[in-house]
Amino acid sequence: MQRGKTDVARARMAEIRAHLTDTYAAWIGGTGRTDAFCLRVQSPVVWIEVDCQAPGPLGGAFGKTRADGPSQLHLHPVVRTPNGNDYGKELLRQHYLTSPHHR
Repeated sequence: MQRGKTDVARARMAEIRAHLTDTYAAWIGGTGRTDAFCLRVQSPVVWIEVDCQAPGPLGGAFGKTRADGPSQLHLHPVVRTPNGNDYGKELLRQHYLTSPHHR
């Protein structure tokens, strides 16, 4: 990891640690090894969610279809910064335009 990224990561983790007493976790779904679930961790400075979805186009490789419902074979992770002024921005497009490895 480059020095600048390391500094940003340390500062971000310090901010998250400073709000641990205001951090909450919610779980819905099963607890078995293959059960579908949704996990949310939320604080004033971070929002993390992992959600099981129905299998997509490659689900057939595992013998699954959308009709089988949510599965751990298709997870959607999200990490956001509440009040981070990123809602509605095209973050993936900005990444493609500004990252040398996409040029």
